[in-house]
Amino acid sequence: MMTNKSQSGLALISVLLIFAIVAVLATAMIDRQSLDIQRSANLQALQQARAYTAGIEYAVRSGLQLDYEADKAVDHLLEEWAAPRTYPLQPGVAEIQILDAQARFNLNSLHKTASNRSAQTQRFKNLLAELGLDETIAERTQQFIDDESMVDNDYLSAEPAYRASYSLFKHPSELLLAEGVDALTYQKLTPYITALPVAATLNVNTASNKVMAALTTQWSLSDADSVIGNRGDKGFASVDDFWGLEEVKTFTESNNNNNQNTNAETSKELWDKADFSVNTQYFEVFAKVTLADRIATVEMLIYRNAETGKMRTYYRDYSRTDARTEIDFEANTESANNNNE
Repeated sequence: MMTNKSQSGLALISVLLIFAIVAVLATAMIDRQSLDIQRSANLQALQQARAYTAGIEYAVRSGLQLDYEADKAVDHLLEEWAAPRTYPLQPGVAEIQILDAQARFNLNSLHKTASNRSAQTQRFKNLLAELGLDETIAERTQQFIDDESMVDNDYLSAEPAYRASYSLFKHPSELLLAEGVDALTYQKLTPYITALPVAATLNVNTASNKVMAALTTQWSLSDADSVIGNRGDKGFASVDDFWGLEEVKTFTESNNNNNQNTNAETSKELWDKADFSVNTQYFEVFAKVTLADRIATVEMLIYRNAETGKMRTYYRDYSRTDARTEIDFEANTESANNNNE
């Protein structure tokens, strides 16, 4: 039989145990509540950042409209749209960069419906060679989008298995699906490639020296730099101005003696004037909004009609972390290796 003293001790232990359980539960509830509050704050900040990216799209369209009204015939890299912008927010910052998608090699020019497919294939090979990449990627890319190539077996044996697209590229990242293109290869290529309609032209006022040098095997980077130097501050006023350059005439002047000479002269490399332009219809926009340590990004492809100025957005990609600009890849790789050491 328990004594009163024993019963009192047991009751005290029970009370202390209950208080301990309540304290643990209260602590867990407070931690859970704090986590929910933080999660809600983070979600609110992210949603607010996303809302800013939506507003940025309208602001960019307004800017491109003003540019069109100022001069719809010529677009070059010293115009207002081409300058990166940073705008302060409370609290945070918005970064906006507009790039000329027509300053890059168009992957869809490799499609069978392209009138100059063979020339464009060679240009892609030249670009790959300039970047130190495997030139055979050009043929494999061409086969990947050509339903007459019948290369499914090359992809069905992959892990996981998939089929060639046999269709135009919607986004340059689809190139990663082509045989021989790994992440490193794509990282090197991404500042120089785009996915536009087959008939899209190359803007010679905005193309980089690597893209210009890829136009022919006869040009080096220094030759391309010389052509770019002739653009001046306001770019070429017309394709005719570009066509008249001494460096370009070699590829633009047709041979008048074709009937008399059937050897070297008749195989002369000639460019199609329709491949080039001095204005732009396709703009790639990258926006990054940072709010309360939350980051939202968006990449957009905006089309601006050259005749009417009307615009529409082709796609929005929320997965990118940085704009697809030219970088010193070798320097960055060396720096990363040194940091790892």
